Amino acid sequence: KPVSLDFRLVDAAGQPASGMELYMGMQGHAVVARRDLAVFAHLHPMGTVPMAALMAFGAPHSMNPAIASAVSFPYGFPQPGSYRIWVQMKRKGVVLTVPFDCEVK
Repeated sequence: KPVSLDFRLVDAAGQPASGMELYMGMQGHAVVARRDLAVFAHLHPMGTVPMAALMAFGAPHSMNPAIASAVSFPYGFPQPGSYRIWVQMKRKGVVLTVPFDCEVK
């Protein structure tokens, strides 16, 4: 079943983080891996498409210079199990990588 994996970066006061930048041409990247490594996927906010195709046709974010502090990744977990999700976003020149754990029934 397709889901939307939604993440947001907040500052120390719990407000949306400022100073967000594109990272490798996108708002963020994610990796999903089942604990036994039987599932591994690299995700992009607009779905998994070849970078060459995005560059050839112009990525949607290129029209919007403001980068949001929230990012969503479409994904469908292929199997139940324990998963770790790593999310990467760039803020003020620093790439932040944060892991999240989830259990898929």
